[in-house]
Amino acid sequence: MAKVTIDGRSIEVDAGTTVLRAAKQLGIEIPTFCYHPGLTIPANCRMCLVEVEKVPKPLPACYTQVSEGMVVHTRSERTVDAQKAVLEFILLNHPVDCPICDQAGECVLQEHFQTWSAKPSRLFHSKVAKEKAVHLGPRVVLDKERCIICTRCVRFCEEVAKQPELTVEDRGDHSEISTFPGRQLENPYSLNVVDICPVGALTDSGFRFKRRVWFLDKRNSVCTGCSRLCSSRLDSTQNRAERMIPRYNPDVNQWWMCDDGRDMMRQRTRVVPPVARNGETDSTVAAAVDALAVWCAEAAELGGEIGVALSASLTNEDLYAWGKLVAAIGARPYLVGRDPWQGDDLLRRDDRDCNGAGAAAILNAIVGPCGDAAALAGDAASLHAVLLLDNEVGAAEALVGALAAHPRFAVLSDVDSPFSEAAEVVVPISGLHHRDGTLVGFDGRVQRLLAPLTALAGTMTPAEVAARIGAGLQVELAFAADLAPESIFERLAAEVEAFRNLNYTEIGDLGRPLTHGGDLAPRRDQLDGTSGWEPDPVHPTAQRPFALRRGC
Repeated sequence: MAKVTIDGRSIEVDAGTTVLRAAKQLGIEIPTFCYHPGLTIPANCRMCLVEVEKVPKPLPACYTQVSEGMVVHTRSERTVDAQKAVLEFILLNHPVDCPICDQAGECVLQEHFQTWSAKPSRLFHSKVAKEKAVHLGPRVVLDKERCIICTRCVRFCEEVAKQPELTVEDRGDHSEISTFPGRQLENPYSLNVVDICPVGALTDSGFRFKRRVWFLDKRNSVCTGCSRLCSSRLDSTQNRAERMIPRYNPDVNQWWMCDDGRDMMRQRTRVVPPVARNGETDSTVAAAVDALAVWCAEAAELGGEIGVALSASLTNEDLYAWGKLVAAIGARPYLVGRDPWQGDDLLRRDDRDCNGAGAAAILNAIVGPCGDAAALAGDAASLHAVLLLDNEVGAAEALVGALAAHPRFAVLSDVDSPFSEAAEVVVPISGLHHRDGTLVGFDGRVQRLLAPLTALAGTMTPAEVAARIGAGLQVELAFAADLAPESIFERLAAEVEAFRNLNYTEIGDLGRPLTHGGDLAPRRDQLDGTSGWEPDPVHPTAQRPFALRRGC
């Protein structure tokens, strides 16, 4: 331990702690540009220079380690002069085109200038002109004039994505970020360089010039692209998703997320209107749901069997509600999933079902073993009717063909798919990001899906559909008395052993591990395969792999 005094306040910290981290523990802010807690420390922007007693020159707080008896001044005249000089130097050739910059409103350079300088410019020279709107790859556009050469993007590609596609070329005020000859910035995590860029130099081609950030409605949520369940933030305007960016979660995705997970929200197509029997369009979703209740009643009278196929990407609350309905009417359950994609060693999982772990635990507890997609295709002809809760489940040719040929095939979905095109009855349900609920990642961590978007008119939640079908059949379903997600989760936690002792509100923004369930027991996900973790003093609850800390 070493005792250090910062701005007259003393603190004891572990040996090797940097001045920046020690100051953070005291609640003292030191401005930075190049520093990022998930990357190595180059100390090249010099924005964090501080005065240290008995040291002739200001030192970079992000790199300098504390020593016993060190006395640091972060707001002394010498430190303030250094900060203003650095900002003046950074703005030497910056175009200051804030009115047209996508980063305006969340620009670190703007914030630091307002907080730490705010002095009129003394520069009246011709600025160095550099190339604008350079497409580094299919998703990222670079404005070289705005770049301050913090090298965050270069380090990210080298250290996190493990694909060194970016470099700094030339010297002095002609330095520029560029791709290596013959290469593009096209790794599966390329948009993270936009997130960590402290200025408006790197922009997302899909969001560029689309919306001012102060018009965005920003809500915490999770990415439902695969079983990783990356913590994220969904930004929307007028109930339309504009972009999804990662949200810090030390035990799931840290600061990052993949590009495909973000793109899922941009590519969704609304489902067709409600369709009742014989392909006749109906003006209400209620009539389409009532048609399903009629099928179930017919099956009971004729001694037939209803097949219910549930997506492994439904929320835990939806699965509980439908599991109860299936058990009550004696339907045959199936659990179907999305087609896999290519996983990797960082975040992406081969398994694209965002709630496979939760679905298995809940359905096994309520209805017992479930058939899979292949079993559904084989059984379809023998079933009186088939209900598919489709959240983009894999459209295998055999399965689509078997269900399309069935005279009583219904789909409950929020998007168009080969199944909705073949179904006799289509019930529009609210999308995953249009309703509250919980999901369980592959590692057994329960996370909240906080409905960043409002449910569209003419849709129902899956739980509402289950309750209405039960009412139509005069089947008593206890959860139907209160369809609020927190109420359903309370019942779920009381009945399903894997969720025992979990509380809906206490799950919080970072999630909670399941406390029971054998294979679903919590385990810390190590993003790069290392075995060592340690606290990050910049974020008191954070932990991250040693491999992402070289140079710290």
